[in-house]
Amino acid sequence: MPRHQSGPRWESKFGRFIGEYGVLELASELRIDTTAVYHWVSGRTVPRLENALAIQKIARRERVDLSIAEIRGHRDEIG
Repeated sequence: MPRHQSGPRWESKFGRFIGEYGVLELASELRIDTTAVYHWVSGRTVPRLENALAIQKIARRERVDLSIAEIRGHRDEIG
């Protein structure tokens, strides 16, 4: 695992999904910069609700069940 993909958040269900799906692939599908994905997994920022919902949909398509709380780091689910 590359150095930038280590730490407790990368070991979370959300982080493992991102690692397996691919940062570049997810960023491309969401039409965002890869640094945003790295910031989400590191815990510096959280995805906006619309991105969290899109990630949840992508995960379901890949047969992974992710809650909004798991995606957003157990922060509020409202926005």
